Amino acid sequence: MKKIFSPKLTLILVVTVICLFLVWPTFKYFAFIATMGSDDLTQEQIDRRNELLEHDRVITLGLDLQGGADFLLAVDIERLAQRALENDTESLRSSLQREGIDASLRPVAESQTELYVGVKILDTANAEVAAAVITSLLGGTSVNLDPPPGNLAASLRSGDEARFYLRRAQLNQVTEDAMEAALGVVRRRVDEFGLTQPIVTRADADRIRVQIPGETNPEQIRNNLLRTAFLEFRLLHPNHDSLIGDFIEGGSGGILRDVGTGIIKDEFLVEVESPTAPGRMIKRLADDIPNVPAGYVLRLGRKTTVDPTTGNVIESETIDNLVYLVEARAELTGDSLRRASAFTDIQDFENPIKVSIEFDNRGAITFGRLTEDNVGHRFAILLDDVVYSAPNIREPIRGGRASISGGFTQAEARDLSTVLKAGALPAPLRVIEENLVGASLGADSIRDSGKALMIGGFLIICLMVTIYVTCGVISIIAMALNLLLILAILSLMGATLTLSGIGGILLTMGFAVDANILIYERLREELDSGKPLRAAINAAFGRAFSVIFDANLTSLMPALVLVLFEVVDGSVRGFWTALAIGLIANLYTGIVVTRVLIETYYQQVRSLNVGKIRLLKGVKINWMGYRKVGIVVSGSLVIVVAGYLSIWGPSFGIDFTGGVLSTVEVEATESADQQRLVTLFSEDFTDVRVIKVVNKDQWQITLPQEANPVTGVVPDLEEIQETLRARLATFERPTQVLSSQSVDPLVGREFKFVAILSIIVACGVILTYIAFRFQWIFGAGAILALTHDVVLALGVFKLLGHSLTLDIVSGLLIILGYSVNDTIVVFDRIREKMQERLSANVSDVINMGINETLSRTVLTSGSTFLVISVMYFFGGAGLSDFALILMLGIIFGTYSSIFVASALVCTYLQKTGRTTVIAAKKATTRVAVKKKKAPTQV
Repeated sequence: MKKIFSPKLTLILVVTVICLFLVWPTFKYFAFIATMGSDDLTQEQIDRRNELLEHDRVITLGLDLQGGADFLLAVDIERLAQRALENDTESLRSSLQREGIDASLRPVAESQTELYVGVKILDTANAEVAAAVITSLLGGTSVNLDPPPGNLAASLRSGDEARFYLRRAQLNQVTEDAMEAALGVVRRRVDEFGLTQPIVTRADADRIRVQIPGETNPEQIRNNLLRTAFLEFRLLHPNHDSLIGDFIEGGSGGILRDVGTGIIKDEFLVEVESPTAPGRMIKRLADDIPNVPAGYVLRLGRKTTVDPTTGNVIESETIDNLVYLVEARAELTGDSLRRASAFTDIQDFENPIKVSIEFDNRGAITFGRLTEDNVGHRFAILLDDVVYSAPNIREPIRGGRASISGGFTQAEARDLSTVLKAGALPAPLRVIEENLVGASLGADSIRDSGKALMIGGFLIICLMVTIYVTCGVISIIAMALNLLLILAILSLMGATLTLSGIGGILLTMGFAVDANILIYERLREELDSGKPLRAAINAAFGRAFSVIFDANLTSLMPALVLVLFEVVDGSVRGFWTALAIGLIANLYTGIVVTRVLIETYYQQVRSLNVGKIRLLKGVKINWMGYRKVGIVVSGSLVIVVAGYLSIWGPSFGIDFTGGVLSTVEVEATESADQQRLVTLFSEDFTDVRVIKVVNKDQWQITLPQEANPVTGVVPDLEEIQETLRARLATFERPTQVLSSQSVDPLVGREFKFVAILSIIVACGVILTYIAFRFQWIFGAGAILALTHDVVLALGVFKLLGHSLTLDIVSGLLIILGYSVNDTIVVFDRIREKMQERLSANVSDVINMGINETLSRTVLTSGSTFLVISVMYFFGGAGLSDFALILMLGIIFGTYSSIFVASALVCTYLQKTGRTTVIAAKKATTRVAVKKKKAPTQV
């Protein structure tokens, strides 16, 4: 018996040991998690868990597996621009006032390209001085001044308005500074709440992603993340009581003594869209209100009263739209705040719950001087431009301590103190995408995905061992090492395992056996030709390398496109990460590991059992004899389905249109519940979609963000969520919302563009690669086959009533990779036969290529379809639609490799007069040369 441990086998064992070493921390982490139970965690358990996460690179669970909240927040760029304009306005006003020049200034923010301060001087005799002041503020440049400096004085002298434009570079810098500040504030706020394993990252130029695993009260977190918490202290006008009468209902007689002001006249209010809740209309002050004294502005406030016995706000005593005349510039802001805390003042029966604040040294000095210089005057305390209180300054307040009262409940005061401690946001944030997953659904997902992995793995083991016997066992070992290598790389990356990531691993198991099937089928052919076993092994691996390399590379191309266009930032990121790593690992395990194990086994026993079960051996079907029928049928179907989709359009999901998608569990559900649920929401929505989750008492309900059919008002995402809960509460049986995803229409429009572009680019990349590796006609045939597969899959998906989402677009890209994978296997064999049988008829050669790879096609497609079926039936709500589109793609992709791609190539060669392979010899010779060079180039 020869020695077993050859250098190659030793290297494989070393790699395996390294992988085990990398995976071991993950195993320890999950072993510890399994012992923690579902009760509240002790501090010791929390410390141990954090220690495992901090000191080792481990694969953690994603939100869809353990529950939690995922928010995509966008910074309000318009508000940033408005504040920048306000700062420029005040700077310009101050500069002109120092020169004794009276001027009318108006900030204008019509769009992000029309941002300017309009300037008119009241005394045209000061035109030259005013022009010099304005020009000096530009820093010597004239790119943002209309008219230019040379004509400015003359324009001001004639009474025209000069426009002081906000520079684009200035706005970009303001945006960048605000994003960095907002990122820090959000991180501090998340830390203040003591959340577990939070992730706060910058997602784009003006966006922040916040992921909070295991969070059970996402609404509270969302509200506190969005709160600007911009604290200001502004003095009221000395003659506030007499001047405010011009702006309140009832004139000076409308002043409410307990708050020292009144309710603003409705004529000074306008309806605008809420900056944090698109679609919701709110009332705010008009931009141009006459008779407001220079240097002062109006600000709204409200008075609330809390019931001391219940702690709840007394709505009947709440007064909205109180108005205050305050200084335009704040005397002190929350930037100097050191700490804040909620407390109860037992001596104040009306507003007992308050927030205590303490300034740092600089703020304390400023606050002391402010109160000392203004004893007997009133100052307003504003939060996010809303006046909470406006007390009289009875005496100087030194030490930097004060309190805020405003009818808070205990929870509101506690939350306010938390966000104040974390700092104010430089601009408002709004949620443009939200994904909430309940802990129970996360536990179900873990159980379902684990079941899918075990069943899928077991079926593949049975299939491979039954058909290939000893070689089947070797392929299972290689597949196990493939899985270990994937987990090791994910551990090294410190990756997060999501439900889609498990789907990627599951699909990789199907792809992993594909390389082995290609090798084993080729080995059988070499043995049938009479070659000795050793020579057959060498020939099988040598000839299989090219097609395995091409197949895996083309399957990777859609993943590269997704990364390039950042489509993978969504829920399917984990899938593509796992699949990409798995495809790369396939080249190692499918070629290197499998060959070394087979050679080692052969050296020890001098035999190798490849199995006796032969599928479709020796078939001689005249496929190309039916090519015209196939082309006509396929072409007709594509035209009909494309026409159907162009008229009715795909049923776009909320990823593209905006809205809310919820997974709802209905107790003892039945098929009639689908129509009942649709009827339940039809009063509020015209396009309600309800889909049953396979093997579950669960339904996926899609509510688009559209105008209410009765009122015509477009609800915001939060209102849709409220409507969902309210309607479900009236359902005839108990229901529970397990998960909920909200997407803003703005994000949906961006996703739609990226999805279309990614598919087009993926097709272009695949076409270029196949044309390079074969001939252009082969590439064209492959692309037409891919178009056929995608269009038909989309059509059937639409007929079944399912929605097109980003996950489905990702599935379509997988179909592109999988379909071209199968097509390349067929094309590779056709190319080989063209070189062997130079005098054969083209259609005969193509028939031989298809027939000889038919068993591989059936086995590979069958095994992959088997794995995807397991994903569909046992993968739960998160994977069912995704698996369905893949199943359709496998069916259409297998068909199109023969009756579309190969048929079109055959038809073209015959139409151009190349009825024999001799006529095409020059073209195939060029391909053969490239085939040899390809591995070196890659």
